[in-house]
Amino acid sequence: MLLFLTDLSNGNEEEDIIISNYLHQYFQLVICHPADCEGVEDRVDEIIIRNTWNEKDYGRPPLGYENRFQIKGLNIHDDLYKRFGEDKDYLLDLYRKGYPVIPTVDTIADLYQLPEANEYFIKPKDGFDAIGARKINKEDLVKLNPIRYLIQTFVDFKYEISFYFLDKQLQYTLYAPEKTKRWNLVEYTPSVSDINFAEQFIRCNIQSRGIERVDACRLKNGELLLVELTDHGGVYLSVPLLKNEVRDRFFSNLKESLLRRITLNKEEF
Repeated sequence: MLLFLTDLSNGNEEEDIIISNYLHQYFQLVICHPADCEGVEDRVDEIIIRNTWNEKDYGRPPLGYENRFQIKGLNIHDDLYKRFGEDKDYLLDLYRKGYPVIPTVDTIADLYQLPEANEYFIKPKDGFDAIGARKINKEDLVKLNPIRYLIQTFVDFKYEISFYFLDKQLQYTLYAPEKTKRWNLVEYTPSVSDINFAEQFIRCNIQSRGIERVDACRLKNGELLLVELTDHGGVYLSVPLLKNEVRDRFFSNLKESLLRRITLNKEEF
């Protein structure tokens, strides 16, 4: 039995319905809101966490159900134990280590570490889907002196591109030709250098399995810079936009990944 954990009211229900309908062909499936899963979570073979990214809006402690899963030792498809992107501090670490990331600091005192600029972009460290993020000039930034925000050099890019991985393997790539329409995505054929760019972040993420999405922006000079890496709370996969053959291949790989996890867990038991 597979527990499909999601909040169907979070604005991405079409995707979860498509994925769950596919999985229902191969698994006994229970679809459940994260607020209601405690009564069923002990009776399933595996849990796949989908779009639960707005848990903080439920008025409960952040990631409370995930802490409970770990304490109980439940079988989770995505790796909860070693996480890269639970908040956005990893962008600071990657920038300091020299990775191709949008230049990032988190205090006014560290602005000197960024390229000289008149405009910046700030976003909450624990925010989702660009909530609370905004462009700001240097004078207003210094006056605001934001706390618990990332401060980035404002980047004038050509477009954004997303790489979708399952169990460390690239599944497909999408991009937004119009940079003002982030989620108007179309399929994209990445170059070898594009794939190498994305894979370096997958390699350095200590999450060992599950779904990860690498979001990047293409600069006017052709360079790619990391925007963020999403590996928790349910990763938007944009499956309604995929061609049938791409979607079928990804779904088949997801099914096999879940079956491997279930088989492995039973063998260990």
